[in-house]
Amino acid sequence: MDRRRPRNPPMRPLVLIVEGHEDTRVLYALALSAMGFDVLAAEDGTEVSRCAWETHPDIIVTDLPMPHGDAWQFVQDLKQNPRTRDIPVVAVSGHVQRSLRERASRNGFAAFFPKPCPPDELAAGLRQLLDGKAHGHVEH
Repeated sequence: MDRRRPRNPPMRPLVLIVEGHEDTRVLYALALSAMGFDVLAAEDGTEVSRCAWETHPDIIVTDLPMPHGDAWQFVQDLKQNPRTRDIPVVAVSGHVQRSLRERASRNGFAAFFPKPCPPDELAAGLRQLLDGKAHGHVEH
């Protein structure tokens, strides 16, 4: 299935969530779905690359650090592939040190959201990125 992202974001953008904690993954999936997103969820880094390639989501949200994977390498691989390079990747992390936020920005993450991140704030940030209102790095 080749799902290319159109110039204008779709009414129900496809979000791929990578989250190791099942309760958080389910919460984000249910909440984002109710807020107008289509959602795919991956438990860890072993699933996310395949899923990103097969479904070509409009945006990816990953826990940082990525469970059972290397988020830094994942973003680098994603950005090097012509098919996936334009997919924005958003980090959600309980590690909120400035150095981690700066590294995320330098390494291609479109935004960084500190945990706990309420689903409505995440949804608003994702919409902002997809609507092109965000220029560069978004921090919440």
